[in-house]
Amino acid sequence: MKTLSALLSSVLFSAAVCAQSVMPTPNAQPKDILSLDASAATEVVPDTAYVTLAAEASGADPAAITREVQLAINAGLAQAKATKDVDARTGGFNTQQRWNNKGARDGWTVRAELIIKSKDFAVLGTLAGKLAQQKLMIANTGFEMSRAQREREEAALIDSAVNAFKTKATAAAKAFGFSNYGLREVNLGSIGGDVRPQPKFAMARAAVAEASSAEPMSIEGGKTVLTLAVSGSVLMMK
Repeated sequence: MKTLSALLSSVLFSAAVCAQSVMPTPNAQPKDILSLDASAATEVVPDTAYVTLAAEASGADPAAITREVQLAINAGLAQAKATKDVDARTGGFNTQQRWNNKGARDGWTVRAELIIKSKDFAVLGTLAGKLAQQKLMIANTGFEMSRAQREREEAALIDSAVNAFKTKATAAAKAFGFSNYGLREVNLGSIGGDVRPQPKFAMARAAVAEASSAEPMSIEGGKTVLTLAVSGSVLMMK
């Protein structure tokens, strides 16, 4: 029995020694590590323009002015939905009390919005000009990227940024006297940039609102710059 016990103790001691010999040193750090970053940018013309129109009315009877605003918005929405290549939806709706200079309540103001969008700027401009003559006023304008365009541009930007990172890693490794590198870690940043530049109109909003005929609004596409940064580290190799 003593012999078996001694044998087991010897085996356990040998296993512990072997385990210690293969365990990495806790503070050991890889050598020849290079940290770097790269970026890519692309100039894009967003493919969709939008116009926000509003109907507003004031008075003592909130129910009456609400009906007035709803009729104007519904008429504009119906006309927009009947226009080919235009997407339309209602926007914000707000009711507020009015106060006179003596601090007393002086009626109500009701405001509602209609948002129209299109990739066809000429069609959108013509429709906006018509709606501006029908109890609607232009409240806001802008551009945005469609989902398809955003996905296409982001995929291309990722390729460009990753290629820039690879090129920079290769050049840096050679500059330090190494022939190649191995990728250790890489981090893709988020796509940055203002994706809603303001469109340019040939006519001022006030001129459109006061025109005697439904003058179309001429929309000129704006540009935006999208950027993507890539950072990480590589192991330089001889």
